Amino acid sequence: MNERTLRKRLNRMTVVVIAVSIMIIAGGSVVSFHLRGILQNALTRQMESNTEQYKINIQRQTEGDLQTLNTLACFLQFGKMDTNAFMRGLLASKQYTEFDRMGYFDTSGRGINVTVDSMIEDELSLEDMDENVQAVVKDAWCGENGISKIYHPRGTEKNVFAYAVPVYSGEEIAGALVAGVGAETFEELLQDRTILKGQGYIHLISDNGTILVRSEDGVVEEKTENIYEGDYIAPQEQERIRKAMAAGEACASEFTYRDMTYQILLEPLEINGWYLFSVQMAQSVNSSIYQFMTSMRSLTVAVLLALLLFIFYGYRQIYRSNHRLIRSAWYDPVTGACNIARFEQDASEVIEGTQEYSLIAMNVRQFKFFNEIFGSRKGDQLLCRIKEAIESHIKDGEYFCRSTDDLFYILLRDTDRKVIRGRLEEMTAEISGYVVNNNGSYQIMLYCGGVIGTDVKDEEPSVQKSMTHVKFALNTARQSLKKSIWFYDTRLHEDEILENYVESHMATALEREEFHMYLQPKVDLGTGKVCGAEALVRWIPEDGKMIYPGQFIPVFESNGFCAELDMYMVEKVCAQIRSWIDQGKKPLPLSVNQSKLLFYEADYIDKLKALLEKYRVPASLITLEILEGLAMENIEELNERIARLTRMGFRISMDDFGSGYSSLNTLASLKINELKIDREFLLRLQNPKEDYRRQLIIMNKVVELTKDLQIQTVVEGVETEEDEGLVREMGCVQGQGYYYSRPVSAEKFSEIYV
Repeated sequence: MNERTLRKRLNRMTVVVIAVSIMIIAGGSVVSFHLRGILQNALTRQMESNTEQYKINIQRQTEGDLQTLNTLACFLQFGKMDTNAFMRGLLASKQYTEFDRMGYFDTSGRGINVTVDSMIEDELSLEDMDENVQAVVKDAWCGENGISKIYHPRGTEKNVFAYAVPVYSGEEIAGALVAGVGAETFEELLQDRTILKGQGYIHLISDNGTILVRSEDGVVEEKTENIYEGDYIAPQEQERIRKAMAAGEACASEFTYRDMTYQILLEPLEINGWYLFSVQMAQSVNSSIYQFMTSMRSLTVAVLLALLLFIFYGYRQIYRSNHRLIRSAWYDPVTGACNIARFEQDASEVIEGTQEYSLIAMNVRQFKFFNEIFGSRKGDQLLCRIKEAIESHIKDGEYFCRSTDDLFYILLRDTDRKVIRGRLEEMTAEISGYVVNNNGSYQIMLYCGGVIGTDVKDEEPSVQKSMTHVKFALNTARQSLKKSIWFYDTRLHEDEILENYVESHMATALEREEFHMYLQPKVDLGTGKVCGAEALVRWIPEDGKMIYPGQFIPVFESNGFCAELDMYMVEKVCAQIRSWIDQGKKPLPLSVNQSKLLFYEADYIDKLKALLEKYRVPASLITLEILEGLAMENIEELNERIARLTRMGFRISMDDFGSGYSSLNTLASLKINELKIDREFLLRLQNPKEDYRRQLIIMNKVVELTKDLQIQTVVEGVETEEDEGLVREMGCVQGQGYYYSRPVSAEKFSEIYV
């Protein structure tokens, strides 16, 4: 899992946390909404009940007043009563009622009025009265009881409304009896606190929202004339109220004033379009429910906060833990650079998406040797220096990593070889300047292999393919001391194809015996006669096209298949000797190469015994050639194994002496029978740049030393008559090389030499 994946997972976790939080909030909101609905319904029912009581009281008042006025109308007889008598009767009736004034208007519009201060006005005209009075009088002339809208009588600011009932003369309506009542009558009814229990108030309003009778307990301190004035009732609620009142319907709503919420109920009175505007404060009406709701909200918030804190803490712990895991999984612990797994992931996005890239492998020459000399601590410091140098030259969109030991991979976005080479030379120059110790005598040397995407043009590119290509280039750079930077090209591509073929076909080839034994003769320098041969392997597939050892032996040495092939060649040697014996021919001694992997196998000697028994051949006819490198690790163990083999009759030869790190101490320590001097000695003698005399002295001394140690010498690479004369003069025992014969098939060798 990389950082991107971690972020995705943490983001998913964040989404889950948010979802859980939303669920908690939603759950709390649902509960709160449900409780609010319950509260709202309860409050609405309570308000409806209270408002209904006010409505009943007002209806009782108006019905009682109308009944009183109708009763008075029955006692008035206008037909034969004179005006003075009527006025006295009207004045007497007023004294026994709560009416502020009373009057009578006949159907012609003439009338009499008794005022609030018992003054009698006669010869009145209906047209001189307030239009609200005129309206109810006319209703009474039509036989209907009427209640006027509130108005102000002339000469007073008092709010008054009028009742009017018909007065009959026989079966006909003679006029209308009118009574005026002060609006304070309704105010007294609306101030009845026993109904609302001091938890609200009520106004009497008209159908356009004008406040007709105002309660003294209103919460809105501003003395507005209309309920729509001010902004405490929301515009959408105002519109809803208007529509309900226009339809004559009841309506429930709410408004907020000074951070307090109040419930509204508008109940129609069915009188002149009047409405009762009832207001109650929800918290005071249902304080216990509100306390419960507040507690629920507080609890929900507390639980949510606790959950968020817990999740945040867990989030941080998980992030830190995963970050540590990512560091260990995706980063190199020594240098802090990305490791190969992280690099492959980042590089694959580039390589699989474009050909505009170059993949570089950088290595340190003799890094293991460096560690042995200066220690692993200095080695780690060098690796960190390499990481810093590469990092300082990396651009955006480029990546690098430390793979194993001293191997670094770099992905650049350049494709020009000159530019790439220049950048790599800058990096290597900076790294080579690293001072290992105070005297600064050790020179850090690096080599690089590279592959450019535009050069390969792979139809299905991948990091693995590019790394395979770059390893070929790196291996070429390692083998070359002249060029430290190699790029993958057509020749390397062909080598890679061949290597892939070798690895994929080697097992099958061994089963089919496509590996053939060739023999190169050894010549006795004293007699000039062939005295033996070295068994060499040639791979000849079914198509007959030979694959030479240099093309497959390095592959087998790297993948370990050389152990199987070497044992196969030992068996071929045994079979050939057996064949000569069976043919009645005198067999020649044969030598065969043995790799380190095979030589140290636990059952190696047992396998040799089995082959000797299988083919019934003497071990003395077989020379096992080993490389000097086997002695570099454990001479005692090697000598113990050599001793066992010599006791069985095998001869042991050290091959390629002088080709690499040759030690006279090693030569003196090993109990070998034969020393094969590499052709490199002869080449040095022929090289004008080499000191001929010094090289000749060294070779003479080596041959002299082998004689003293009773070790037989064989010189490889004898290609001319001069070479033969030289090695014979030195006292070498045998010679081997193209001067005598190229390696030939076992059949041809038998025909010529046996």
